[in-house]
Amino acid sequence: MTTDDYDLPVETAQSLAQHKGDLSLNAYTSLSAQAAALLGQHKGGTLWLNGLGSLSAEAAESLAAHEGAISFDGLGSLSDEAAAKLATFAHGLSLDRLSSLSDRAAESLSSHDGSLWLNGLTTISDRAAAALGRHNGSVWLNGLTTMSAEAAAGLAHLRGFLSLDGLRSLATAAAAALAKQSGDLSLDGIESLPDDVAAALGHHRGMLRLSRVTGLSESAARGLAQRSRVLALNGLTSLPDAIADALARHEGLLYLNGVQSLSHTAAASLARHAGDLYFDGLVSMPDDVARELARHTGWLYLNGLTSLSPEAAAALRSKSGLTLPERFLASAAPPGSVTP
Repeated sequence: MTTDDYDLPVETAQSLAQHKGDLSLNAYTSLSAQAAALLGQHKGGTLWLNGLGSLSAEAAESLAAHEGAISFDGLGSLSDEAAAKLATFAHGLSLDRLSSLSDRAAESLSSHDGSLWLNGLTTISDRAAAALGRHNGSVWLNGLTTMSAEAAAGLAHLRGFLSLDGLRSLATAAAAALAKQSGDLSLDGIESLPDDVAAALGHHRGMLRLSRVTGLSESAARGLAQRSRVLALNGLTSLPDAIADALARHEGLLYLNGVQSLSHTAAASLARHAGDLYFDGLVSMPDDVARELARHTGWLYLNGLTSLSPEAAAALRSKSGLTLPERFLASAAPPGSVTP
């Protein structure tokens, strides 16, 4: 449901509160305390209030009772008092236009339970980072372009998903601090990885996403392969033999969906990988590569293939745990195999 007015009359708020499902109220630029109290009773969907330029503590307290996510992406600032009221909110909260967040507001939001979007922040104090590290949920901070080791250490306490896709580089000390995070970590803005940074990040035990990295040294590949249960390197378009051999030591899910071709030697190395392999960027596969990958014991994902020779199909036929485009399934999947 979408509205076209600018101010939300109380009578309209009362009617909309009965609506089941998402409410898009982005045209409204102001919200009275009474209207907010009524909207706080809305259930069953996301509440979009991106037209609001300010939020009183009283309105925030009422809206915190809403059962569903709320987007306040029009707010350029958030008072400490309003943040304190939002601390009791238990669903997804988007505040993507905030360019700054006081330490006190961060402390309050650390008690919020649910996903938290703060992609407008371009800087964060060490104290605010430590507060957000205590947040019980996932946090998006994609507006940050730099990260001190102290701020990284604070955020590393976060147990949920942490997205820092705005970072283009990372110092070794900050990488070592982030590697201690127990949740999943996205660093999809980083384009190159020095060996020492890769070695530090390789100690991270959750999912590690580095999908803009387009090249790795052999040492960096070995460093990254150490511990992460999920390693996403979808920015790599080629996989030299030495890099493939280094990454083969990784244990878990390995995403290499940007790789466009594999040599026989690289395939032979990756066949030793203990876990699942994702090669959805491969559009064709030489017969000898198919024979090597058929020896891999984990799941093998080849959903991008557009051509597959009868010989390659025959090689893959013996492999269990295989996903292919549907048109190849009949010729390549072994009897009784199941695709997830």
